[in-house]
Amino acid sequence: MIRFYDPRDPYGFFSNFSRHPVTIYNRLWRSSEAPFQAMKFHPHRSDLVKAVWEAPTPGKAAELGRNRSYPLNPLWEQHDPKMMLNVGQPERLILLPDDAVRRPGVLPERCIHRWKDLYMYEVVYAKFTQNAVLQKELLVTGDQALVEDALHDPYWGWGSSHVGENKLGRILMTVRDAIRNGYGRPLVLDT
Repeated sequence: MIRFYDPRDPYGFFSNFSRHPVTIYNRLWRSSEAPFQAMKFHPHRSDLVKAVWEAPTPGKAAELGRNRSYPLNPLWEQHDPKMMLNVGQPERLILLPDDAVRRPGVLPERCIHRWKDLYMYEVVYAKFTQNAVLQKELLVTGDQALVEDALHDPYWGWGSSHVGENKLGRILMTVRDAIRNGYGRPLVLDT
């Protein structure tokens, strides 16, 4: 198992706070955190999308995106069991069995159920297919489980109890599998 969280740590490049530029949604962003946070406001608040794009650091982009005084994209939390049909080969985009070891009794399942998951997949896919060094580092992890060691976040990380959903880790493993097997080019959502 490979844990990551702080972008300064050895596996910190897995974090969306690592300062690796990514081109997606018709722009060059300073990090993968920024386009993810910006999509919280697309398409209804282009001013906030621009503000996130202009944020000087991933932390500032996250701060804007996490500000609940701004209205979220109405689809953000929407669950759509058919959405995987739009991405590569849906039967292959699943939680890898290695990750299920941490969660006894939990069978492997698709890791993308909500629109925010799909945006995360798109951003992570772009990050690791646009940077050859990062792609190589992702692929050399083999089949090891990737776990965001975010103790305060049981959705994107595994939380303080270590049984959270680990969505970011699972999406990274899905991207790794997609790159390794030559499928999974995401449907880039119209922005």
